[in-house]
Amino acid sequence: MSDFFDHVKEGLRKSPKALSSRYFYDAKGDALYQKIMNLEEYYLPRSEMQIIENQSVQMARDIALVHSRLQIVELGAGDGTKTKHLLKHFKPHFNSLEYVAMDISDNVLAINEKEIKSETEPIKYKGVAGDYFETYKTMPATQDGRLVMFLGANIGNYTGSDISELFTFVKSKLKDTDYFLVAFDLVKHPRKIMAAYDDSKGITKQFNLNLLERMNRELGANFNLGQFDHFPYYDPLTGVASSQIVSLKKQIVEFSQGFTVSFDLFEAIHTEISKKFFLSDIEEVAEESEMNIEQTYFDTDKGYTFVLFRPQ
Repeated sequence: MSDFFDHVKEGLRKSPKALSSRYFYDAKGDALYQKIMNLEEYYLPRSEMQIIENQSVQMARDIALVHSRLQIVELGAGDGTKTKHLLKHFKPHFNSLEYVAMDISDNVLAINEKEIKSETEPIKYKGVAGDYFETYKTMPATQDGRLVMFLGANIGNYTGSDISELFTFVKSKLKDTDYFLVAFDLVKHPRKIMAAYDDSKGITKQFNLNLLERMNRELGANFNLGQFDHFPYYDPLTGVASSQIVSLKKQIVEFSQGFTVSFDLFEAIHTEISKKFFLSDIEEVAEESEMNIEQTYFDTDKGYTFVLFRPQ
């Protein structure tokens, strides 16, 4: 709770106010996110699954040209419902396959382990709970090849220099022969993107406002959810989709330990960025982080891609 409270106090004292999307994911947040994944408007999981089903064998073959034994480390692993299919396709191509799932949520890692172990031919499995910016640092060296995966278009939560810093961070645990597989959501019609973050059933709104509920539950806050609304926005010039929680009245919110926050009428808390990429953006990231683009795997609409990077 201490880290969460420290982050909240710092973020709500900023101007403009801002909180990290990582704190969406408690048990209720996890459940709401699973509902979002199944929404018709939320096209990203279907696009990703199409690539996994149709191109995982080719990915495995490309990597197996260099490695016969492979350790797969997934950052922000999630519930494993898609990854288990990728692992099924990878397994026949390697003499040894190990999967390390890293996620901030204990709840979702428990689901991940169950999914992987029940649906995948036996492989070595390890779940690591915590912020992967900390847990990844502890990864010991391995004689096997290493593939780090960052799927779910989660790279879109980073912008500008933060993306290059993430790549440099991942590269710190890669040998020259290792790989980094990243899923990118590409630019497309703005209305399709807006619908994905403002669904007709209001599940995304519930997911965002659950951050306020979590502060009520865990930090003794007294947010009245009826006095706040979720507002998404997409800028086709930059490819950045963002989410905000907007105060519908001038008000003061009280927390435990005497902490209080004042909101002006229609003042917002920024909660999330989800960038959509031009192909030129991806090439620029590779150049800045000194990584080579080895292969690119697209969905049929060319609106989503897995890119396989390798250190220069």
